[in-house]
Order: sequence, then structure tokens, then C-alpha cells
Amino acid sequence: MIDVQKFREEGYLYDSLENYKNFLDFDNFKKIKDLIDSKNIIRHSRFDYWIKYNELSYAEKLIYDDYLFREKDLPTADFMYLTAHEYQLKKIKECGFYPTWIFGTSMDDDICSTLRNRIISDFQENFSKHYYFEKENLKYMHDLRLQFYNKGCLIDVHDDGKPTDRYCVFLYFLNNEWKDENGGHLILYTKENKKIKIKPTFPNFVVLDSDVNLYHELEEVKDDIKYNIVCFFGKS
Repeated sequence: MIDVQKFREEGYLYDSLENYKNFLDFDNFKKIKDLIDSKNIIRHSRFDYWIKYNELSYAEKLIYDDYLFREKDLPTADFMYLTAHEYQLKKIKECGFYPTWIFGTSMDDDICSTLRNRIISDFQENFSKHYYFEKENLKYMHDLRLQFYNKGCLIDVHDDGKPTDRYCVFLYFLNNEWKDENGGHLILYTKENKKIKIKPTFPNFVVLDSDVNLYHELEEVKDDIKYNIVCFFGKS
């Protein structure tokens, strides 16, 4: 386990979940990953596009189910949805828009309900009690999502601000392997502006302390699909 003082001073933690089994039911966490791996995570999802043009910000989105007219037409919806995504990326590039956030989020009922179970939330509450404070009877906010990033997706350099109700952000990486040439690495900038590149492979995870609020980015994905669980964790 990473030392508490080291985490709070540096503002981030990067480690393997296997080192936190006193906080986490690791075997059941793997069952969550197995369920996600059994699904086509592109289906029943949405793509979000945040772009800038002439110093103004714009948000657009694509929703998978808008292309699904009959359940038996899933392959047709797959094609139409991904083609629309490719067209959106082409439009951004050809029109000279500046992409700041491009990513997908699962809206699949099975995945969403699985993320609402207590396995992850119990881990986060145990983590919080160890790394932040020893208090009982707190009510926590767990904003859990499965996000994915295929070719062309990215997140520009940013910080998360300092919301008063947020303690930290958890990222649980789910890819079994990841090639460096695919891009898609999480890049952290330390308080000394040192650049740290993090490889997004299971069972590793990252916690970003919202008090320190480091700048970070996600490299543009060149190939394959990177996917992870993200949680904005705080008090409700």
C-alpha cells in the first residue's frame, strides 16, 4: 500500500488493487470486470464531444439507442453508430475545431446496475477512512461510470477544480494489456510539473486527490479500445 503521507503530499496514488485486499473484495471485483468483458461495451452507450471554436466551447453527443429501431438489428445499429462517430471525428478535424474531451460512456442496464453494487463503494469508503479521516456514519457520493476510448478519443490537459463535496477521483483500469503505440495513457503533471505516464492495465488503479488537484490528460487513442471505471467520490 502507498503511504498516507506520500499520497496526500503528492496528490495521486498509482498502485495495484491486489495490494489493497484488506479494503477490497478482490475476487468479486474481478467478477465485475468479467461481466463487463462479456458485454459489447459500445452497445447502449453514448459518445460525448467537447470542442472549442473561436474561444467558445460546444458540446455534442451521439446515443447508440437512437440508431437501434429493433433489437434484432443490433449489428445495423453498431455500424450506424460507429460510422456516425467516425464522421463526427472527421468533422472536428476538417472544420478546425479544437477537441478537448472525446469519450464514450456505457448506458447498458446490466453494466450500470453492476456498478451500483457494494463491492466498489465499500472499497472506496474503506480507502477514504484510511487516507482521509477516521469518521463513522458519513454519507458518501459514488458517481460510478464505465467509460471507454477508441481511436480518436482523448481528454485535453485540465484540472478538476476543487468541488467542496469531492474528496478524490478513482480510475480502475480494465484492459488486460495495452501497447504503448496505442496512445491512450493517462498523463499526470506533478506539483513540480514532472510528467508521469501511466499504463492503463488491470488490476492497476489511480486515485487523484481533489485537494491537490493535479493537471492531467488522456493521450489520443491511436488504436484499440481503452476502458476503465471512473468514480467521482465525495460526501453526499
